Amino acid sequence: MKTKGTLAKIALWTVSMMVALAVTSCGDNAPEPKPDPGQQGGGGQQGGGGGQQGGGGTVAVTGITLDKTTLELNINGRETIKATIVPANASVQIVSWSSSNEAVAKVTSGGEVTGVSAGTATITAKAGSVTATCAVTVKKEQQQLDPLKVTIEGAINHTTYTKGQKGSVTFNRFPANVEEFKTVRDQIGGEPHGAVALQIMAFEMYRRDRQAGEACIKLNNTVLNVAECTRRLKEIFGGDLVYSRAYQMAAFLKGATPENGYNPTEPYVVEVYVNPGVEYIQSNDYQTKVLVLEVKTKGKGTERETVRVLKTARPGEASANKYFVVENSPGLYSQVKTPSFTNPFKGLK
Repeated sequence: MKTKGTLAKIALWTVSMMVALAVTSCGDNAPEPKPDPGQQGGGGQQGGGGGQQGGGGTVAVTGITLDKTTLELNINGRETIKATIVPANASVQIVSWSSSNEAVAKVTSGGEVTGVSAGTATITAKAGSVTATCAVTVKKEQQQLDPLKVTIEGAINHTTYTKGQKGSVTFNRFPANVEEFKTVRDQIGGEPHGAVALQIMAFEMYRRDRQAGEACIKLNNTVLNVAECTRRLKEIFGGDLVYSRAYQMAAFLKGATPENGYNPTEPYVVEVYVNPGVEYIQSNDYQTKVLVLEVKTKGKGTERETVRVLKTARPGEASANKYFVVENSPGLYSQVKTPSFTNPFKGLK
Protein backbone atom coordinates (compact mmCIF):
# COMPACT_ATOMS: atom_id res chain seq x y z
CA MET A 1 0.00 0.00 0.00
CA LYS A 2 1.47 3.39 -1.14
CA THR A 3 2.01 6.09 1.51
CA LYS A 4 0.81 9.67 1.14
CA GLY A 5 4.43 10.78 0.62
CA THR A 6 4.91 8.35 -2.25
CA LEU A 7 1.70 9.48 -3.94
CA ALA A 8 2.76 13.12 -3.65
CA LYS A 9 6.10 12.34 -5.34
CA ILE A 10 4.33 10.54 -8.20
CA ALA A 11 1.97 13.48 -8.69
CA LEU A 12 4.87 15.97 -8.77
CA TRP A 13 6.77 13.83 -11.31
CA THR A 14 3.67 13.60 -13.55
CA VAL A 15 3.18 17.39 -13.55
CA SER A 16 6.86 17.94 -14.40
CA MET A 17 6.69 15.58 -17.36
CA MET A 18 3.53 17.25 -18.69
CA VAL A 19 5.20 20.69 -18.55
CA ALA A 20 8.28 19.37 -20.35
CA LEU A 21 6.19 17.79 -23.09
CA ALA A 22 4.20 20.97 -23.54
CA VAL A 23 7.36 23.06 -23.93
CA THR A 24 8.83 20.59 -26.45
CA SER A 25 5.60 20.49 -28.43
CA CYS A 26 5.40 24.27 -28.65
CA GLY A 27 9.00 24.44 -29.85
CA ASP A 28 8.39 21.91 -32.67
CA ASN A 29 5.30 23.68 -34.01
CA ALA A 30 6.38 27.29 -33.76
CA PRO A 31 5.10 29.24 -36.79
CA GLU A 32 7.65 29.77 -39.55
CA PRO A 33 8.13 33.23 -41.11
CA LYS A 34 6.29 33.64 -44.41
CA PRO A 35 8.57 33.75 -47.49
CA ASP A 36 8.87 36.92 -49.49
CA PRO A 37 6.07 36.68 -52.13
CA GLY A 38 8.37 38.16 -54.74
CA GLN A 39 10.79 35.29 -54.35
CA GLN A 40 8.38 32.35 -54.51
CA GLY A 41 8.73 30.05 -57.50
CA GLY A 42 5.69 28.46 -59.07
CA GLY A 43 3.02 29.94 -56.79
CA GLY A 44 -0.19 28.06 -57.46
CA GLN A 45 1.19 26.45 -60.59
CA GLN A 46 1.89 22.75 -60.34
CA GLY A 47 5.50 21.69 -60.81
CA GLY A 48 6.74 25.27 -60.40
CA GLY A 49 10.14 26.44 -59.29
CA GLY A 50 9.26 26.87 -55.60
CA GLY A 51 11.23 23.79 -54.60
CA GLN A 52 14.50 25.19 -55.85
CA GLN A 53 15.51 26.90 -52.64
CA GLY A 54 18.93 26.23 -51.23
CA GLY A 55 20.22 26.44 -47.67
CA GLY A 56 16.77 27.13 -46.27
CA GLY A 57 16.44 30.52 -48.01
CA THR A 58 15.53 32.01 -51.35
CA VAL A 59 17.95 32.54 -54.22
CA ALA A 60 17.39 35.89 -55.93
CA VAL A 61 17.23 36.35 -59.71
CA THR A 62 20.20 38.41 -60.87
CA GLY A 63 19.49 38.43 -64.60
CA ILE A 64 17.52 37.15 -67.59
CA THR A 65 19.21 36.14 -70.83
CA LEU A 66 17.20 36.16 -74.06
CA ASP A 67 18.30 34.20 -77.12
CA LYS A 68 17.14 37.15 -79.25
CA THR A 69 17.43 40.86 -78.48
CA THR A 70 16.11 41.94 -81.89
CA LEU A 71 13.50 40.27 -84.06
CA GLU A 72 11.95 40.90 -87.49
CA LEU A 73 8.59 39.42 -88.44
CA ASN A 74 6.07 39.63 -91.22
CA ILE A 75 2.43 40.25 -90.37
CA ASN A 76 1.07 36.93 -89.02
CA GLY A 77 4.62 35.65 -88.65
CA ARG A 78 5.48 33.83 -85.41
CA GLU A 79 8.74 33.27 -83.57
CA THR A 80 9.62 32.28 -79.99
CA ILE A 81 12.03 34.11 -77.73
CA LYS A 82 13.72 31.81 -75.22
CA ALA A 83 14.47 33.19 -71.75
CA THR A 84 17.04 31.81 -69.32
CA ILE A 85 17.04 32.90 -65.67
CA VAL A 86 20.35 33.63 -63.94
CA PRO A 87 21.38 31.95 -61.72
CA ALA A 88 19.94 28.61 -62.78
CA ASN A 89 18.97 27.73 -59.19
CA ALA A 90 17.05 30.99 -58.60
CA SER A 91 13.92 30.53 -56.51
CA VAL A 92 11.86 32.35 -59.13
CA GLN A 93 11.49 30.26 -62.28
CA ILE A 94 8.49 32.10 -63.72
CA VAL A 95 8.88 34.59 -66.56
CA SER A 96 6.09 37.00 -67.44
CA TRP A 97 5.98 38.50 -70.93
CA SER A 98 4.50 41.75 -72.20
CA SER A 99 4.42 43.87 -75.35
CA SER A 100 4.71 47.64 -75.42
CA ASN A 101 2.37 47.73 -78.44
CA GLU A 102 0.00 44.81 -78.95
CA ALA A 103 -1.38 46.46 -82.07
CA VAL A 104 2.02 45.70 -83.65
CA ALA A 105 3.19 42.52 -81.89
CA LYS A 106 1.59 40.17 -79.37
CA VAL A 107 3.45 37.78 -77.10
CA THR A 108 2.19 34.64 -75.37
CA SER A 109 2.98 33.66 -71.78
CA GLY A 110 5.53 31.28 -73.28
CA GLY A 111 7.42 33.98 -75.22
CA GLU A 112 6.02 33.34 -78.72
CA VAL A 113 5.72 36.63 -80.63
CA THR A 114 3.20 37.20 -83.45
CA GLY A 115 3.33 40.09 -85.89
CA VAL A 116 0.01 41.95 -86.01
CA SER A 117 0.68 45.07 -88.09
CA ALA A 118 3.64 47.01 -89.47
CA GLY A 119 5.62 48.92 -86.85
CA THR A 120 7.85 48.42 -83.82
CA ALA A 121 7.30 47.09 -80.33
CA THR A 122 9.37 46.10 -77.33
CA ILE A 123 8.87 42.68 -75.81
CA THR A 124 9.75 42.54 -72.11
CA ALA A 125 10.52 39.42 -70.09
CA LYS A 126 10.34 39.76 -66.30
CA ALA A 127 11.29 37.44 -63.44
CA GLY A 128 11.06 38.82 -59.92
CA SER A 129 12.25 42.41 -60.26
CA VAL A 130 14.64 41.71 -63.18
CA THR A 131 13.76 42.41 -66.81
CA ALA A 132 15.19 41.88 -70.29
CA THR A 133 13.92 43.22 -73.63
CA CYS A 134 13.76 42.35 -77.30
CA ALA A 135 13.14 44.98 -79.98
CA VAL A 136 10.62 43.73 -82.56
CA THR A 137 10.06 45.12 -86.03
CA VAL A 138 7.03 43.95 -87.98
CA LYS A 139 7.31 44.46 -91.74
CA LYS A 140 4.45 45.29 -94.09
CA GLU A 141 4.60 41.94 -95.84
CA GLN A 142 1.94 39.39 -94.90
CA GLN A 143 2.98 35.90 -93.82
CA GLN A 144 1.03 33.86 -96.32
CA LEU A 145 -0.84 30.90 -94.89
CA ASP A 146 -1.58 27.85 -96.98
CA PRO A 147 -5.31 27.19 -97.41
CA LEU A 148 -6.51 25.08 -94.48
CA LYS A 149 -7.22 21.51 -95.62
CA VAL A 150 -8.89 19.00 -93.31
CA THR A 151 -10.05 15.44 -94.06
CA ILE A 152 -11.70 12.87 -91.81
CA GLU A 153 -11.55 9.11 -92.26
CA GLY A 154 -12.95 6.04 -90.51
CA ALA A 155 -16.22 5.49 -88.71
CA ILE A 156 -17.13 5.35 -85.02
CA ASN A 157 -20.73 4.40 -84.20
CA HIS A 158 -22.60 7.26 -82.53
CA THR A 159 -24.85 5.17 -80.29
CA THR A 160 -23.72 1.54 -80.20
CA TYR A 161 -20.40 0.53 -78.65
CA THR A 162 -18.36 -1.37 -81.21
CA LYS A 163 -14.93 -2.58 -80.15
CA GLY A 164 -12.19 -2.12 -82.75
CA GLN A 165 -13.62 0.95 -84.48
CA LYS A 166 -11.26 3.84 -85.17
CA GLY A 167 -10.95 7.03 -87.17
CA SER A 168 -8.46 9.77 -88.00
CA VAL A 169 -8.35 13.46 -88.90
CA THR A 170 -5.66 14.87 -91.19
CA PHE A 171 -4.87 18.60 -91.54
CA ASN A 172 -2.05 20.70 -92.94
CA ARG A 173 -2.05 23.44 -90.27
CA PHE A 174 -3.95 24.64 -87.22
CA PRO A 175 -6.83 27.12 -87.62
CA ALA A 176 -5.58 30.71 -87.48
CA ASN A 177 -8.71 32.19 -85.90
CA VAL A 178 -12.15 31.39 -84.52
CA GLU A 179 -13.84 31.64 -87.92
CA GLU A 180 -11.51 29.03 -89.39
CA PHE A 181 -12.15 26.83 -86.37
CA LYS A 182 -15.91 27.09 -86.94
CA THR A 183 -15.42 26.10 -90.58
CA VAL A 184 -13.45 23.03 -89.52
CA ARG A 185 -16.09 22.17 -86.92
CA ASP A 186 -18.73 22.19 -89.64
CA GLN A 187 -16.58 19.73 -91.59
CA ILE A 188 -15.70 17.23 -88.87
CA GLY A 189 -17.59 18.12 -85.66
CA GLY A 190 -20.49 15.83 -86.46
CA GLU A 191 -18.26 12.80 -85.87
CA PRO A 192 -16.89 11.60 -82.50
CA HIS A 193 -13.26 11.53 -83.62
CA GLY A 194 -13.73 14.95 -85.18
CA ALA A 195 -14.42 16.36 -81.70
CA VAL A 196 -11.15 14.84 -80.43
CA ALA A 197 -9.14 16.50 -83.21
CA LEU A 198 -10.97 19.79 -82.63
CA GLN A 199 -9.99 19.64 -78.95
CA ILE A 200 -6.31 19.38 -79.86
CA MET A 201 -6.74 22.28 -82.30
CA ALA A 202 -8.53 24.43 -79.69
CA PHE A 203 -5.87 23.74 -77.05
CA GLU A 204 -3.03 24.71 -79.40
CA MET A 205 -4.94 27.84 -80.40
CA TYR A 206 -5.26 28.69 -76.69
CA ARG A 207 -1.48 28.50 -76.37
CA ARG A 208 -1.10 31.00 -79.19
CA ASP A 209 -3.96 33.35 -78.31
CA ARG A 210 -5.88 33.10 -75.03
CA GLN A 211 -8.99 34.90 -76.27
CA ALA A 212 -9.38 33.00 -79.53
CA GLY A 213 -8.47 29.71 -77.89
CA GLU A 214 -11.03 30.06 -75.13
CA ALA A 215 -13.74 30.86 -77.68
CA CYS A 216 -12.87 27.65 -79.54
CA ILE A 217 -12.81 25.61 -76.32
CA LYS A 218 -16.33 26.83 -75.56
CA LEU A 219 -17.45 25.67 -79.00
CA ASN A 220 -16.06 22.16 -78.48
CA ASN A 221 -16.78 21.34 -74.82
CA THR A 222 -19.65 20.91 -72.44
CA VAL A 223 -20.25 24.00 -70.33
CA LEU A 224 -18.98 22.20 -67.21
CA ASN A 225 -15.70 21.20 -68.87
CA VAL A 226 -14.67 24.64 -70.16
CA ALA A 227 -13.39 26.00 -66.84
CA GLU A 228 -11.32 22.88 -66.13
CA CYS A 229 -9.72 23.05 -69.58
CA THR A 230 -8.67 26.68 -69.29
CA ARG A 231 -7.43 26.24 -65.72
CA ARG A 232 -5.12 23.40 -66.72
CA LEU A 233 -3.96 25.05 -69.94
CA LYS A 234 -2.91 28.18 -68.06
CA GLU A 235 -0.55 25.97 -66.10
CA ILE A 236 1.09 24.11 -69.00
CA PHE A 237 1.22 27.13 -71.33
CA GLY A 238 2.25 29.63 -68.65
CA GLY A 239 5.53 31.38 -67.91
CA ASP A 240 6.86 28.76 -65.50
CA LEU A 241 10.13 27.64 -67.12
CA VAL A 242 10.05 24.36 -65.19
CA TYR A 243 6.46 23.44 -65.98
CA SER A 244 5.65 25.08 -69.34
CA ARG A 245 5.26 22.66 -72.26
CA ALA A 246 4.74 24.35 -75.64
CA TYR A 247 5.03 20.91 -77.28
CA GLN A 248 2.09 19.40 -75.36
CA MET A 249 -0.40 19.20 -78.27
CA ALA A 250 2.27 18.03 -80.71
CA ALA A 251 2.58 14.88 -78.56
CA PHE A 252 -0.84 13.76 -79.87
CA LEU A 253 0.08 14.04 -83.55
CA LYS A 254 1.29 11.08 -85.60
CA GLY A 255 5.05 10.73 -85.82
CA ALA A 256 5.81 12.96 -82.81
CA THR A 257 8.00 11.29 -80.17
CA PRO A 258 10.12 12.49 -77.25
CA GLU A 259 13.20 11.32 -79.18
CA ASN A 260 12.49 13.58 -82.18
CA GLY A 261 11.49 16.59 -80.06
CA TYR A 262 7.77 16.03 -80.71
CA ASN A 263 8.14 17.18 -84.29
CA PRO A 264 5.30 15.33 -86.08
CA THR A 265 5.01 14.16 -89.65
CA GLU A 266 3.16 16.43 -92.06
CA PRO A 267 0.35 16.76 -92.78
CA TYR A 268 -0.70 16.34 -89.17
CA VAL A 269 -2.76 13.28 -88.22
CA VAL A 270 -4.82 12.63 -85.07
CA GLU A 271 -5.58 8.93 -84.56
CA VAL A 272 -8.62 7.99 -82.44
CA TYR A 273 -9.87 4.60 -81.22
CA VAL A 274 -12.91 3.29 -79.38
CA ASN A 275 -11.77 2.31 -75.87
CA PRO A 276 -11.49 -1.49 -76.04
CA GLY A 277 -12.39 -1.97 -72.39
CA VAL A 278 -15.07 0.63 -71.62
CA GLU A 279 -18.50 0.64 -73.23
CA TYR A 280 -20.52 3.77 -73.92
CA ILE A 281 -22.10 5.30 -70.80
CA GLN A 282 -25.68 6.52 -70.58
CA SER A 283 -25.77 10.05 -69.10
CA ASN A 284 -28.91 11.21 -67.35
CA ASP A 285 -27.60 14.78 -67.20
CA TYR A 286 -27.18 15.02 -70.96
CA GLN A 287 -29.81 12.40 -71.89
CA THR A 288 -27.43 10.75 -74.32
CA LYS A 289 -24.56 8.28 -74.60
CA VAL A 290 -21.05 9.31 -73.56
CA LEU A 291 -18.50 7.76 -75.94
CA VAL A 292 -15.22 6.77 -74.28
CA LEU A 293 -12.51 7.18 -76.92
CA GLU A 294 -8.73 7.09 -76.94
CA VAL A 295 -6.26 9.28 -78.82
CA LYS A 296 -2.89 7.84 -79.78
CA THR A 297 0.30 9.40 -78.41
CA LYS A 298 3.96 8.50 -78.04
CA GLY A 299 4.33 10.98 -75.20
CA LYS A 300 2.90 8.69 -72.52
CA GLY A 301 3.74 5.22 -71.29
CA THR A 302 0.22 4.01 -72.12
CA GLU A 303 0.46 5.33 -75.74
CA ARG A 304 -3.27 6.21 -75.58
CA GLU A 305 -5.19 8.82 -73.59
CA THR A 306 -8.92 8.87 -72.90
CA VAL A 307 -11.23 11.54 -74.30
CA ARG A 308 -14.98 11.37 -73.59
CA VAL A 309 -17.34 12.92 -76.13
CA LEU A 310 -21.10 13.25 -76.56
CA LYS A 311 -23.81 14.84 -78.66
CA THR A 312 -26.69 16.37 -76.71
CA ALA A 313 -29.80 18.50 -77.12
CA ARG A 314 -29.41 19.92 -73.62
CA PRO A 315 -30.18 23.68 -73.68
CA GLY A 316 -27.17 25.97 -73.47
CA GLU A 317 -24.69 23.40 -74.72
CA ALA A 318 -22.54 24.08 -77.80
CA SER A 319 -23.42 20.63 -79.12
CA ALA A 320 -26.95 21.76 -80.08
CA ASN A 321 -27.61 18.09 -80.92
CA LYS A 322 -25.54 18.64 -84.07
CA TYR A 323 -21.90 18.48 -83.00
CA PHE A 324 -20.01 16.09 -80.78
CA VAL A 325 -18.36 17.95 -77.90
CA VAL A 326 -15.84 16.90 -75.27
CA GLU A 327 -17.15 16.03 -71.82
CA ASN A 328 -13.73 15.22 -70.33
CA SER A 329 -10.15 15.07 -71.62
CA PRO A 330 -7.66 15.12 -68.70
CA GLY A 331 -5.09 13.08 -70.63
CA LEU A 332 -4.59 15.89 -73.13
CA TYR A 333 -3.11 18.21 -70.52
CA SER A 334 -1.42 15.74 -68.18
CA GLN A 335 2.36 15.74 -68.41
CA VAL A 336 4.06 14.07 -71.36
CA LYS A 337 7.63 12.79 -71.43
CA THR A 338 10.43 15.34 -71.66
CA PRO A 339 11.61 15.80 -75.27
CA SER A 340 15.14 15.14 -76.44
CA PHE A 341 17.73 17.78 -75.57
CA THR A 342 19.43 17.25 -78.94
CA ASN A 343 16.27 17.50 -81.10
CA PRO A 344 14.41 20.65 -80.02
CA PHE A 345 10.71 21.17 -80.69
CA LYS A 346 10.30 23.37 -83.79
CA GLY A 347 6.71 24.46 -83.26
CA LEU A 348 3.50 23.72 -85.16
CA LYS A 349 2.05 25.39 -88.25
